[in-house]
Amino acid sequence: MRIAILGAGGIGGYYGGLLAQAGHDVAFIARGAHLAALQQEGLRVESVHGDFTQSVEATDDPAQVGPVDLVLVTVKNYDLDAAAAAVQPLLGPGTVVLPLLNGLDTADRLAAQLGDGPVLAGLTHISSSVAAPGLIRQVSPLRRITLGERSGQLSTRAERVRDVLAASGVEATLTPSIEVALWAKFLFIASISGVCCLARQPIGPVLDTAETRQLYLDALLEIEALARAKEVALAPNVIERTLQLTEGFDPHTRPSMLVDLQAGRRLELEAMNGTVVRYGQEAAVPTPVHRVVYAALKPSAAGSRA
Repeated sequence: MRIAILGAGGIGGYYGGLLAQAGHDVAFIARGAHLAALQQEGLRVESVHGDFTQSVEATDDPAQVGPVDLVLVTVKNYDLDAAAAAVQPLLGPGTVVLPLLNGLDTADRLAAQLGDGPVLAGLTHISSSVAAPGLIRQVSPLRRITLGERSGQLSTRAERVRDVLAASGVEATLTPSIEVALWAKFLFIASISGVCCLARQPIGPVLDTAETRQLYLDALLEIEALARAKEVALAPNVIERTLQLTEGFDPHTRPSMLVDLQAGRRLELEAMNGTVVRYGQEAAVPTPVHRVVYAALKPSAAGSRA
C-alpha cells in the first residue's frame, strides 16, 4: 500500500515507521530539522516495543508524493485546516484519509474541505514524541488505533485499513460507534492533559496526590455529564475504565500538552479544554474544572516562542 504520513512527529513518525517496517511504501511529510534528519539519516525509533532504524522517503511537498492509497493525518489540531489543503495533492479516486489527532470534530473539519468521500474518523492511544530531529521515542504499552466510518457503517475500505495497521503491530479496532470512541478518548485526554498542565507534573504524581487525583476525577465527571447531555452513549462505567487506563501508563508519562507547555510551544488548548468550556456553555452543563484549566493556560496557549 502507498501511504502518506502528513505530520511525521511522534504519532505519525512512529506509526509510519511501523508501516514501513511491514513493507509498505511510506512517504513522510515533515519540515525543518526533523525533515533534514529523516532525509539524511533515516527514521530512528526508540520504543518499549523494540527499537529500529528505517530509511524513509521524506519531503515537505505533498505534490512530490502524489496520489496515495492512505493518508494518516497526524498534525496538531491547530494545524488541521492547513493540513486539509496539503492533503489535496495526495488524493486519488480511492484514497482514504484517516485523522489521528486530538479533538472531537477533526474528521468533520477534514470532510468540510475534502468532501465526505475520502474521510474516515479515527483516534489513537499512544505516548510518543520527537526526542530529537529524526528520533521518535515511544514509551507507552498502548499503541492503539480505533477507526470507523463517520456514518457508522462497516465498510470494506475501513476493514482494509484496520488490517494493514494490525499487520504492522498496531492494536487496530474498527467500530460502528466512532463518535462514542472519540468522546471516550476526549474525556481522558482533555482531563489528564489539563490537570497535568496545571500541576506541571506527569501522570504519576498527579494520581498519587489526593488533591490532584480528585481534580482529575472531577474533570472526568464534567465531560461525562456533557456527553450525556448531548446524548452520546458512553458506557455506564466509563469513569472507572478511564481511571484504570490512566493508572496503566508509566508514572513518568507526560501528556503531549504538558510536553508542549514545558517546551514553550503552542498548546492544543482550544481543541481540548476550550472545547469543554464552549460545549458546556451551549448545553448549560457546568464545567468549573475545565474553565479554570482553560483560563490558567490561556496566557501560555500561543507558546513562549510566539
